[in-house]
Amino acid sequence: MRITDRVEGVGNVQKTDKAKEKATPERAEEVVSKDQVTVSDRAKEIARLQLEVSKLPEVRTDRVEEVKNAINAGTYEVKGSEVAGKLLEEAVIDSLI
Repeated sequence: MRITDRVEGVGNVQKTDKAKEKATPERAEEVVSKDQVTVSDRAKEIARLQLEVSKLPEVRTDRVEEVKNAINAGTYEVKGSEVAGKLLEEAVIDSLI
């Protein structure tokens, strides 16, 4: 008598394993066919704003003319604290990006 003849359920275990092997590819296909992508409302808003910003001109010619006129008239004043504040603000924003 062989050992395998005395062990009950060995044949069933092998059949179960084969059944799982057959089911696995079908299940994998099922999962792949149900993949979805959902875009949040916030992401949609960001995309919309990026589009709006891309429409703006790189140079604000009205502001450039205003500053040129003030420099030529001798009335343009620069406050060091405002310049420093803007530099720090830009540095912080750049470090976060």
